[in-house]
Amino acid sequence: MEVLLSAVLGDLVSRSISFLVDKYYQQKMGMGVDLQCLRHLLLRIEATVLEAEGRHITNRAMLQQLQMLREGMYKGYYLVDTIKNGVLQHEMVNDEVGDHSFSFPKLRPTKRLCFSTRTFTMAFQGEDRKEVGEMLCSLLSITDDMKEFLVFLKGYPHIHRQPYSQHLILEKCMFGRQAEIERITNFLLRESLGAESLGVLPIIGPARVGKSTLVEHICYDERVRSFFSSIVFCSGSDIGSKSFADLRDSGIVKHQRCVAHERSLIIIEFIDDGDVDEENWRRLYSSRSCIPHGSKIIITSRSERFRNVGTTQPLELSLLPQEAHWYFFKVLAFGSTNPVEHPFLESAAMEMAAEYRCFVAANFVASLFRANFCTQFWHLFLRCHRNIVEKHVILFGEHPYTLVQKNHGIYLVENFRDPKFILVNGYKTCLRNDDPKVMLHEVHTGTSKAHGKFEVLVWRSRIPPYHEFVMSCEAQAQQHIIFKRKRFLA
Repeated sequence: MEVLLSAVLGDLVSRSISFLVDKYYQQKMGMGVDLQCLRHLLLRIEATVLEAEGRHITNRAMLQQLQMLREGMYKGYYLVDTIKNGVLQHEMVNDEVGDHSFSFPKLRPTKRLCFSTRTFTMAFQGEDRKEVGEMLCSLLSITDDMKEFLVFLKGYPHIHRQPYSQHLILEKCMFGRQAEIERITNFLLRESLGAESLGVLPIIGPARVGKSTLVEHICYDERVRSFFSSIVFCSGSDIGSKSFADLRDSGIVKHQRCVAHERSLIIIEFIDDGDVDEENWRRLYSSRSCIPHGSKIIITSRSERFRNVGTTQPLELSLLPQEAHWYFFKVLAFGSTNPVEHPFLESAAMEMAAEYRCFVAANFVASLFRANFCTQFWHLFLRCHRNIVEKHVILFGEHPYTLVQKNHGIYLVENFRDPKFILVNGYKTCLRNDDPKVMLHEVHTGTSKAHGKFEVLVWRSRIPPYHEFVMSCEAQAQQHIIFKRKRFLA
């Protein structure tokens, strides 16, 4: 009897173990298959988006569907890369524990080769698996009508553009603002009705979000240039007691041509809240009868005070969503290189992209990535970067990126291998010129030695209005910073 009972129990235990192993294996393969299906679906969507962006689409419904495809693609790629980054961080922590090393771990060649495969076949737990399933369902619902979209897409003409490498195209176009561009264009090309002799569109948003670049992009559109006889740019500080006719004659002429029916587009840029004078604006608007019927006004400002001055709803610009920003940053950072071949660098890029969300920082850091794919350099870069962020939080209570946005002084590392600090006293935007300047990446890598007070060029824009972003710096001894920190903590 005991022998029979033992045999039965042993068989039950064996069956239970086999059942659990089989169930775990099925779950593991199921999750890997889901993630692989997500990647394949994203490739299909990306191919469709790139094809659509290469054509001149005018149908508003198709533009809305294209925007839905873009947003879904950004979110999908961001989820995949977030999971990959989590796997890599887990491996690096295990390597650190196993090697008993305080330095950054090195990926072994075998790990580099098999990382992409193992990433998509390992068992993701809890929220990761749920998010992958939800993302698949969401993207599949978006792509239900993609066949019809592709059929209609063939009816629109190609936009001739060179080069065809995506990262080079993104450097020379306005990324992530397609919907905003179409909205402004529709406002400008719409004929004025009845008593509405002057249309006013306010564009509101924080500093360096792309307001001036967006408007400049619109000014180069041939549809806009053929609709208006003149396009004039004015500064809000120059309004004073002037009329629209005075502004049209005294502003910077962006475009002018002789036509039978005259219309003017006047762009007024208010940079500081001090430029905003409501009395001057009311006086200016009362002079609208002195410019041709059908003229339009675009106002760009950081101030919420202009929200109600338009004849249409204001256009509010904000930072790109995190998923769209990561897609933009990854394409710029890796260029034609496949990020899968550099898992640590992709993880480092994702960390940097999460901290610096503006176009200026994205372009600067991305150019640094393309110039240096050395893993050891980026180990050192991240170590110094985390250290300098920690110092700013201790000294000022905020991240250095936030401080720069407020024009607050920050410290930069001059040379990662022999850390010395540079005080940044100001950050300005100016029109591009070809005068030689010290580049920020030269300061970071120690190629250019810093002495006294000097200016550093962060980035030169390759699209209109071709701005330069410059920092005013001063080399300082590390002892000075340590002294300030002690005084701060006292």
